Amino acid sequence: MQGEFRGDFTRDTYDKSKHFLRVLMQQGRVQLDADFNEQTSILLNRLQTLAKDIFGLQGGPEHNCGFEFIATEEQINNINHLNDEEKLKLKQLLQSQSYLISKGNYYVDGILCENEEFVSYFQQPDFQPELIDPCQVQLKGATYLAYLDVWERHITPIEDYDDRKINIREVALGGADTATRSKLVWQVKLKQLKEDKDIETVAKQVTKDRDYFYSLLGQELIKPGEGKIIARVTKPSSTGTNNPCVIPFNSKFRGTENHLYRAEIFTVPTVNNNNKLSFVWSRENSSIVFPIVTSTESNSSAIALTLEHLGKDKDCSLSVGDWLEIVDDDYVLGNSDRQLLKVEQVDRIQNQVILSGDAKNKTLLPEKHPLLRRWDSKEVKVNLSEVNHKWFPLEDGIEIQFQADTQNNSYQVGDYWLIPVRTATGNVEWPKLKNKEGKLEPQSQPPHGIAHYYAPLAVISGNPNNVTLYDCRRKIGSQNNNITPVSNKDNNPIAANSPENPTLPIPQKELTAQTIIEFNRVINASWHHDQVLEVTIAELQENSSNIPEEKLFKFKSQDLRNLFTKLGLVIQFEKPVLIDSLHRSSVSVLAHTDNVLKGEVFYILPMKVEPVQVKKTEIKSIRWAVGNEILNSNINLITEVETLTNENTKYTEAVRLITPDDWLQKAVFNQSNIYQFTILLHGDWILNEEPLFDNANLNLLGDLNKGIIPDELRQQFQDKGISLSQNLILVAEKENFKWRLVDGGKIYILQIQNNKLTSSKIQALDGNNIWPGVPERFSGNGSEGGDWVSIIHINPLL
Repeated sequence: MQGEFRGDFTRDTYDKSKHFLRVLMQQGRVQLDADFNEQTSILLNRLQTLAKDIFGLQGGPEHNCGFEFIATEEQINNINHLNDEEKLKLKQLLQSQSYLISKGNYYVDGILCENEEFVSYFQQPDFQPELIDPCQVQLKGATYLAYLDVWERHITPIEDYDDRKINIREVALGGADTATRSKLVWQVKLKQLKEDKDIETVAKQVTKDRDYFYSLLGQELIKPGEGKIIARVTKPSSTGTNNPCVIPFNSKFRGTENHLYRAEIFTVPTVNNNNKLSFVWSRENSSIVFPIVTSTESNSSAIALTLEHLGKDKDCSLSVGDWLEIVDDDYVLGNSDRQLLKVEQVDRIQNQVILSGDAKNKTLLPEKHPLLRRWDSKEVKVNLSEVNHKWFPLEDGIEIQFQADTQNNSYQVGDYWLIPVRTATGNVEWPKLKNKEGKLEPQSQPPHGIAHYYAPLAVISGNPNNVTLYDCRRKIGSQNNNITPVSNKDNNPIAANSPENPTLPIPQKELTAQTIIEFNRVINASWHHDQVLEVTIAELQENSSNIPEEKLFKFKSQDLRNLFTKLGLVIQFEKPVLIDSLHRSSVSVLAHTDNVLKGEVFYILPMKVEPVQVKKTEIKSIRWAVGNEILNSNINLITEVETLTNENTKYTEAVRLITPDDWLQKAVFNQSNIYQFTILLHGDWILNEEPLFDNANLNLLGDLNKGIIPDELRQQFQDKGISLSQNLILVAEKENFKWRLVDGGKIYILQIQNNKLTSSKIQALDGNNIWPGVPERFSGNGSEGGDWVSIIHINPLL
């Protein structure tokens, strides 16, 4: 359990470090709630870990990626699955509400967040930003980070009551309590940024660097906090009584029942209350609550409440002097300032109580599920600057200590710790370690919850009538890990990355199709994968070896001759690749034949590899093999190219594979039984080099030769949105001239050019993208690449 769980549980036994796979029930044994809850936690952890390992820390499916922060009409125009009428309605909603959140799914730390409908930012199902948002959701020329905050809320039959739906309480039981629920809460929030960097740089870095994203959120927003506590039970010197119902003094815990204590942070240090916080505690995990029916204010310092009931027994009831907290949906979901009220009077006939304290004149609405939560203590004040080795008593010998150095750590309102106490042992269940003397000592523990998970959605600048927005979501399937620029409401173009020049603006008409993708990939060719070319061999004699070599291809189709001898096998890349990386070892064509004696035999064809520029594409009618069927399709293919002859050209957007002039002399073309050609690209050899920055300070070379990245270079990488890890490897390929930097799966080249140290990113071809229209299978990480394979089928006509 890591959410806001306040139920009447025995304890939480889930421990990830034990690597338990399942809970096994035995016949005739006692069934505990903790066993069932642990089984759920084991399964949930495995499912969420699987999703996180596959999808990453955040991301949404490409076909249904939700939670786009919509601030412009152009974003609505770019939503493909909506018709014109639906887009018009969304634009009208946008004009009245300023900002929308798109429907769809998104994963945050492996947790699936679902939004079933387009909703206004102001009308989120579990959040009311206009009540508490510090930036008041008006951009006013500043820069804001839109992010997703995800956490689990505990739901009892009180919070679930709704006349319009089927509720979790079984009415046939006459009001008896049963199981509760955990609800996933997602909230889209805005945080004003004070970064001096331009919005595009911030968006790139937020998208790629989780630590940088968390630094922008700030410690005051990240939950739970980092503060820790220790819990123990101490022995009394004597019982002071002969009462046989009191646990004897040789036992530490003096209570008469087992309990699950909860210590919870109630207030935290503020600017005017430095190093001071408070906590409250409950012996029943704060699960004792009383639904509120009506409320009337008696005077400025007291409030009268009518309750649905006063508890099932004296231990779960209310008495004068008890401490209570008024809670409703807004109070929980809005992270409101907390107040404790004291019980002054109890009317057990009318189920009424009068409370003293500051209730802040809050209106309690039935649809907000108001209730009173009982605590078994008042606020206990803690001064973090004086907390060293100080123990704070709860009751019956139970004590907690805030970690001695916690003044350097943070606590958050709502951080809580669960402390199971058992009469059988007279002690608390708390993790321990042996000290140097071999004695077991309790260890400091982080909060049990409430665990929040965060993901960046967008970086926004401007005002509601002229917005510049960068989408920071990650789309699973497209491998789109980068930002997507979006225009403003006036349809003016905005600065964005261009494949040719990162500083050039992309015209508005190109924004709808522009996608900045981490991987290089094949985007078109002069044939289609699984295309079928027909050849006529009716004139062939039984012994094909008697056919003169110069006549062999006369029996082949004109399309096949053009593909190998005139146009060539042309392959176009999304990003220009280094010409030097295209050669016979990285690009090859195989011819497959059937041989009665040898079975399948393939030959490597002697193709020339030429860099070209695509001049023309056309819609061509082709035959296409799909499984065992051959279908006719209209496909956009490359039909005209121009050879690149400039010797200074370093990159090419396309490559042509064409037979050399002496191709007829090759023995392979004497085979009449060729049934298939395979075109193969070794993606890890075909490279794209993306320039990042340069540095005129050549005094850095000494550190580079020693395998050390100077802080100056590390900061330049950081300014480009690239956070280098501490485990990188730096190798000098040529001393004082060229270095290779490997950081995880990413590769960077540092090189001296024009008396400057230049830095470039190396990316390989992601080979497993077979073809547009064919299901994509991604591989590699943008550096390792993979093989790209495409097939041409030969269909003989007898």
